[in-house]
Amino acid sequence: MVNISSEAKVGLFVLVGLIILGYMSFRVGQQGFGLKNGYTVRAVFPNVAGLDRDASVQIAGVEIGRVEEIQLQDGQAVVTLRIRPNVKLGNDAAATIKTHGVLGDKYIELAPGTNTQAFLKEGEQIQRVESQADIDRLLRQITLIAADIRGVTSSLNKAMGGERGEASLGEIVENARLLTKNLNALVVNNEEALRFTLGNARQLTDNLNRVVVTNDAKIADVMDNLKDASKQMEQTFAQLNEITGSINRGEGSLGQLVKNQETAQKLNQTMTSLQEVSDKINQGKGTIGKLINDEQTARNLDETIKGINRYVSKSEQFRTYLNYRGEYLFDKSDGKSYVDIRIQPKEDRYYLVGVVADPRGRRTVKERITNGVMTRTEEWEKDGLLFNAQVAKRFRNVVLRGGVLESTGGVGLDYLMLNDRLKLSFEAFDFNSDDDDRAHLKAGMEFQVFKHIYLTAGWDDFISKRSNSSPFAGFAIRFEDDDLKYLLSSVPIPK
Repeated sequence: MVNISSEAKVGLFVLVGLIILGYMSFRVGQQGFGLKNGYTVRAVFPNVAGLDRDASVQIAGVEIGRVEEIQLQDGQAVVTLRIRPNVKLGNDAAATIKTHGVLGDKYIELAPGTNTQAFLKEGEQIQRVESQADIDRLLRQITLIAADIRGVTSSLNKAMGGERGEASLGEIVENARLLTKNLNALVVNNEEALRFTLGNARQLTDNLNRVVVTNDAKIADVMDNLKDASKQMEQTFAQLNEITGSINRGEGSLGQLVKNQETAQKLNQTMTSLQEVSDKINQGKGTIGKLINDEQTARNLDETIKGINRYVSKSEQFRTYLNYRGEYLFDKSDGKSYVDIRIQPKEDRYYLVGVVADPRGRRTVKERITNGVMTRTEEWEKDGLLFNAQVAKRFRNVVLRGGVLESTGGVGLDYLMLNDRLKLSFEAFDFNSDDDDRAHLKAGMEFQVFKHIYLTAGWDDFISKRSNSSPFAGFAIRFEDDDLKYLLSSVPIPK
């Protein structure tokens, strides 16, 4: 058996103690006061007075790191925090400087944030920070508040002190006692009325309850009606979808206009006819051509307009319009022209005179008696002009017209929309007693595209027995007094 001396035992014991001490020092160096593992994040505070290096960093009262470094940058304190590696902070985390108790050490409290998809990484900055309260500033404010309280109490002491103050307090207490007594007497004296009021309120509540219960079926009917209305709206939208589908398939008038090549060709022919009309006007042919190119005609028209203005106007209340309208009749492959002068003495009244060039001409009916038998014959004068002479009255957006329409008696109705830029018209005239034909009915619309230019479309004589019915499209040109004066003065003299 080996004998170990006392000196060897002491040396072995010291060696083991040194090994244990070194190991503990190593562990403390890793996890102790100077926490070295984990990752660092930064937080910028305007003031970190009282916060020291190696201060605790906590979440919900549990330490998860330490303050590693405090630096000054651009007048603010940049605090570097070292966080344990197993603690994750969202990019919406918040940092707050707090104090243990009233006079305890300061530490940083972190709110880990709600974003669990993006976390702060090494060296990133916490954007949300809350500064600590400045104790010195708080003490100064408390001192000012104490001074204000002292002033208020001093004022109260002056107001309430002495015999007068005591008398005033006595009066206040006495008034409060009297008020309480009067309120008590009021309640006692009106106890029956109060009970009656409460009973009425209870009865009203019962009545309201009965009304609700009684009309429960009616409320259910209302809900059913709402459901029916919703179904009807659904059917309406379905019908609109069906109409849209019909147009896309080329069904109906609008569908033919969109899909039918023949309709497009007719529209092109209409535009060609309009171009021919414009060329004729530029060449000085027809009424409008003479009006634009013949200086004498322009002067005569100008004098006529001036004479009409002098006769029917009062200063600037009257307005005069010159209107030309050309319509291409698709089924007749011919054009129909209108030239009108509208004299408007008031906003709600005007007079209209004009001429119409109809491709069918002017219809005349002659009666002959042969062997005692009267016969009626209808003749058409191809070169004959028709005349308009109407009186119109406006009621809000509706205009009623009456008088001579295309050399026969008739009436008209206009409806104006979009600040008078869109006009829907209906005319009825030529109410003859001949059974071979019906009255002449015409419906159309007119839309202003530019200041003086209008587009027209509609259906002429749409109930005719003589195959005179035809859709039409065209344009109109309209000028006022000042426009005519400028136009006539600017027309070059033809040589």
